[in-house]
Amino acid sequence: MKTDSEPIANALLRSLLESPLLIDDLLEAPSFSRSHLALPDPKPAFNLQQKLGHLYEDALAILLRESPTLDLLKENLQIRKDIHTTIGELDFLLREKSTGNLIHLELATKFYLAVDTWDGLTLPGPDARDNYHRKLTRLRNHQLTLSSRFPDHLPETYRNESIETKQLIYGCLFDHIHGDQLANPEFISPTCRRGRWLHQYELSSHFPKETQFHLIPKYLWPVPFNLLTDIPLESWQPDEPIDRCLMIHAGDDPTPYFIAPDSYPKFNS
Repeated sequence: MKTDSEPIANALLRSLLESPLLIDDLLEAPSFSRSHLALPDPKPAFNLQQKLGHLYEDALAILLRESPTLDLLKENLQIRKDIHTTIGELDFLLREKSTGNLIHLELATKFYLAVDTWDGLTLPGPDARDNYHRKLTRLRNHQLTLSSRFPDHLPETYRNESIETKQLIYGCLFDHIHGDQLANPEFISPTCRRGRWLHQYELSSHFPKETQFHLIPKYLWPVPFNLLTDIPLESWQPDEPIDRCLMIHAGDDPTPYFIAPDSYPKFNS
């Protein structure tokens, strides 16, 4: 389904320009400077039914095409060993206009919940099969090194050029409402967006009875609440049964909340 809602398009695009990053520089790739990005006019329509990662790749591509300092050469560039074997994919291949230098840019948008266990703190995603440390390892060891490890499998035009890898990693880290301290995993940005999470059974003891809840649709999860003021949100009742994590806006609280099924973090079926 396409939407021609300019407030939604504006929120998606501005979030990529303004949202705090989940991770800053990594040893394998520094953070990409968002000063290169520019908003389009008019705002485009987006397919809101696609996966979150694909939606934000589409949005970032629009900002890159508007860039006065960069040329967008390739999107989702597959790296193949042969016709049958795909090694990986570069999200974006860019050329800096002033220097002619090539940039491989990777984008990620992720959300993690800090969960205390007998073995210490873990950081699963809303789908508990995802995990911060596993994702970070995959990113550092595979995705961010593709252009440097497999230059001979790039399109012939770019094989003999030096390519600098950079990244933009967005998202939010959610601490439990009763957590003793804020989670601070390796490489997390000190200025990252933060929220709180709780199980559904904890709602009645944590929030006043008169609290009004509004559901944040998944395509708006990465968007800070201050960018949602022009977008109507669906109301949500705390006694509605849930089988997955939901992001909600609680009253006038500026904090994003994840409401988790009471069985969380068991894997979603």
